[in-house]
Amino acid sequence: MTRGTAMTLREGLNRHYEENVAILSERQVSSEAKEFLRCHDVAHVVFGCNTSLFGEGILKLYTIFGTTLGFRKHLRAYAEADAFGLFRQYSTLHVLQNVLRLSVNIPRAIYIARSMSRPWPWSDHSEYLDESIQEIRKEFNIRVIPQ
Repeated sequence: MTRGTAMTLREGLNRHYEENVAILSERQVSSEAKEFLRCHDVAHVVFGCNTSLFGEGILKLYTIFGTTLGFRKHLRAYAEADAFGLFRQYSTLHVLQNVLRLSVNIPRAIYIARSMSRPWPWSDHSEYLDESIQEIRKEFNIRVIPQ
């Protein structure tokens, strides 16, 4: 989601849902899990990560090191949402194409997340929904790793 960054976060989130309708099915999960997944989708837009294995991996690092959620809460919420099961959607070829690329970008993603001016508010971000993605990234010093 690096293109069209003049769009608002709300518009970017709507586009994210439109582009990923096949993988964002309505699953039966708890209300806590639904909230986690909603915030996760917002993070996809804010950090410019797609839903490839590479994009998901980079987003995990941004979430742990660049948001107010943190590591332990992330693991707990991820398990609650049964998000690990989503990785079954990737083909063996897709995994092979993305694992090495992800591995060499881990230090870069951590450095970028740690270089942010402040952590992205994981769940308390409603005030940013009508701001442009470009301005949000500028305010938080978020740099997007090309997907």
